[in-house]
Amino acid sequence: MKRILAASLLAAAPAFAGVYDQPYSIITIDRNKSSDPDVIPVIVNRVDEVSTLTTDNRAVVAPGRHKVTLDVPPRKGFHQATQNVIEVETKPCVRYNMAARLENRTGQQWAPIVRSEEPIGECRTKFKLAEAK
Repeated sequence: MKRILAASLLAAAPAFAGVYDQPYSIITIDRNKSSDPDVIPVIVNRVDEVSTLTTDNRAVVAPGRHKVTLDVPPRKGFHQATQNVIEVETKPCVRYNMAARLENRTGQQWAPIVRSEEPIGECRTKFKLAEAK
């Protein structure tokens, strides 16, 4: 009986492995106000068709290619939110801060952008990754 229990626990171990058990990337919103009036905040709606709206507006993902769906809330003079998709190739232990660049201030057209990338120090330390130069 003890062998069966031990074997079943070992078999289930990979199911308990979390996203923080291997190098990871974070896709989130850019919280810094831009001096450029055409760069505005976004909401990270989904990453690879998995909603992030129930979390703190960020997604922790494995490094690699991801399809990120971003929303821009209704702006002054407009009544509907707009949505756009961007593909992002993430690197291990890097945070990607997302934003939107307006085509012009009188319309609702915009392009999603990665406004900045920054290393995740605790991830780099945990997995002994050297700082990219």
